[in-house]
Amino acid sequence: MFNYDLAEAWSADSLLAWFSAQRAVAEAIDALEDGGAALLPLVSESDWHAQGMRALHELIVDLKDRVAAESGQLHSRLWELEAMERL
Repeated sequence: MFNYDLAEAWSADSLLAWFSAQRAVAEAIDALEDGGAALLPLVSESDWHAQGMRALHELIVDLKDRVAAESGQLHSRLWELEAMERL
């Protein structure tokens, strides 16, 4: 985990930690968004009436929703990191 707590002023170490944290969160967002995009076609392709396919469809929809929620959380963390720049 990155330590980006700021002391009184930006130091080289805190600036590096801030950039590293920002990059790591942005990369995680990209990975989640790619995964979520890959789930979208599966939602319609698994929308069948057979019981087993219905369960698979519901699982895929749940995964898509969870990916979206995690992506939203990471976007919030990225916003917080970007707000630190203005301190």
